[in-house]
Amino acid sequence: MDNKLQKSINRAISLLNTSSKYEDYISLKLSPLSPGCCCSHCWPETWQTINQFIAPFVPVQHEDDALIEKDGNKFVLESHESGLEIIFLIDLIKTSADCLKSIIELIIVSVNAISQEKRKQPARIKISKKQIIKGIIDEENLVEIDLPLSKDIEKKLQNKLKNLLDEKPCSSRKKNRDTSLFS
Repeated sequence: MDNKLQKSINRAISLLNTSSKYEDYISLKLSPLSPGCCCSHCWPETWQTINQFIAPFVPVQHEDDALIEKDGNKFVLESHESGLEIIFLIDLIKTSADCLKSIIELIIVSVNAISQEKRKQPARIKISKKQIIKGIIDEENLVEIDLPLSKDIEKKLQNKLKNLLDEKPCSSRKKNRDTSLFS
């Protein structure tokens, strides 16, 4: 099993004070397609914007995490050198449209912030989804997005994320999904 995913879920379990079953969680990761660091030192404007969006919650510092609560729904935001990660309970997005909306809003704010970054701005980012199904990690690249994000592409991204997060998990590692829809 992916040790990094396990560590992220363990931190989320601790912060959320919820189920300790790895299969109960989904991880969404935003990362640049080209290699580079995404920490608060390398992307200061991005993390400042994200921290303003998640206020009054504890700001995410360098290689850190924070518990976010919006409309009574909780999820975890983590900062990694490889990108930002959102971890949440699967059942929460199935039962709460508000939670799904909050996660999508955070993703849109993050993507827009990344596209405004003055240093090390990537030309393209990807959003990937990881979850553990029957003890096996299922990882899927959901979308690849050219930056900056237009309003039209932002709307398509919102719809695509809503539809993808509402889907039942598929344990097949090979999916015939168009990930470059947002070029």
